[in-house]
Amino acid sequence: MVTIHQFQTLGQKQIAIQEGIDMLSQIQSAQSQDRALASLWGNIAVMANVIIIPLNVVINACELKKASIIYQKIVQIVVKTVYDKYAKSGTRSTGPVKDLLSNLKKLVAEELKARAMVDYIPAVNIIVGLAEDSWAAIQTAQMVEGGKSEMALQAINLQKRINDAKQQLIQIGIKRAEFLDVNRNSFQMIRRTA
Repeated sequence: MVTIHQFQTLGQKQIAIQEGIDMLSQIQSAQSQDRALASLWGNIAVMANVIIIPLNVVINACELKKASIIYQKIVQIVVKTVYDKYAKSGTRSTGPVKDLLSNLKKLVAEELKARAMVDYIPAVNIIVGLAEDSWAAIQTAQMVEGGKSEMALQAINLQKRINDAKQQLIQIGIKRAEFLDVNRNSFQMIRRTA
């Protein structure tokens, strides 16, 4: 049997749990906004890696002397420095595939030099660059997808915590209602005498 003190304690627990639910709901709302923003930036990162693939073909085509003289000057003066540091094929990927492609490129270039076929080296750079850039785009997409999965799991766990707290709140409410039902006659007698 629940005493008056226990009844009051249950009421205080109800208030505390409700405040906790409210705080968790606020966190859930903020987390939802963060997920949307992270998804946006993740998609932008993937698209940037995909868009850079044809750029690297154009840049490497300069070695083939296929681009216009004006474009070559712009590339050499403005873009080349930034490109070499941040966007050049092979600068955005990591792991054994990157190392394999880099070694393959060096090996083929050395073989072409040894056979006095240096005119083919830019074409090798384009082909291997396409592979490196494609691999970088795949890695970025995998990283973004992993982040989305992790954030979705966190959202599920947070929703479970909210649901558990709501269930606790219901159980406490039931206990308090049972107490009031059992003691209804006692309360009526107290009111009549007062």
